[in-house]
Amino acid sequence: MFFIIWGKKTVYRNLGFVADFCPMCREPRAFALRRVGSAGHVYYVSFGEGALVGHERTCSACSTTFAADPAGYAAVSKERLPLPELKRRTFPSLDQVLADRLALEARARANPALLSPDERRALIRGPFLFLSPKVEKRFASTHLDKEIGFALLAAVALLFVGPAAVRRLPPAIEGPALAVLILSALGLVVWQFAVSGRRFMRRQVLPVLAQSLRPLRPTEVELQAVLSELQQHGHKIGKRIRVGELLPLVGRDVGRPGQRLPLPASTNE
Repeated sequence: MFFIIWGKKTVYRNLGFVADFCPMCREPRAFALRRVGSAGHVYYVSFGEGALVGHERTCSACSTTFAADPAGYAAVSKERLPLPELKRRTFPSLDQVLADRLALEARARANPALLSPDERRALIRGPFLFLSPKVEKRFASTHLDKEIGFALLAAVALLFVGPAAVRRLPPAIEGPALAVLILSALGLVVWQFAVSGRRFMRRQVLPVLAQSLRPLRPTEVELQAVLSELQQHGHKIGKRIRVGELLPLVGRDVGRPGQRLPLPASTNE
């Protein structure tokens, strides 16, 4: 029987670079601008850029992606320029258009304790909401990372080589040994699938989130309040983050935005 695999897939087209404000980095950054389309595919090969779905911009520093409107920029640069030049070409009025937000971030950096409760709550909640779609997408389906791939290879190798070794054992223990071998190979793969979600959060979410929150110096109570609110509204990020993991990272000297953070020594994969 012959099957044809076809359907729709998301297609991206790089448009260039623009300057804009990154609410995760809390300052202007260079962004890669992309067109997002939905195109038909046959055996996952698509032709053309498909129907327009929207546009997105990805921060060059923290790699967070936001919705974008190309019409809001004076131009789109085909090459990534130094930020001052990129801003002059693509968003020359950035400082004026975003004056209020830039002033708020300046006050937050100078003394976050002087922000009003509403300002603090909004600035702390924001990074969680911006990262929420990324978390929702990750946990909406099964994903394979390199550790799972290595586990699958190891399991195949174990099942390929192991039976030959088991056959050399005394008949009385050959059967139990083979069962242990199979269960070990299966357990290795299942274990890696089970911990892959935590691995994703620690590698791709917690570092960016901690970097964004650090200037605000949030308390454990403030972080827990935001996570509880997100859980109540059905955001997976509220359930997947533990204050005990995040708070130590927020308090560290984490370097430049987008830099991977060291993890607590007590955290296991």
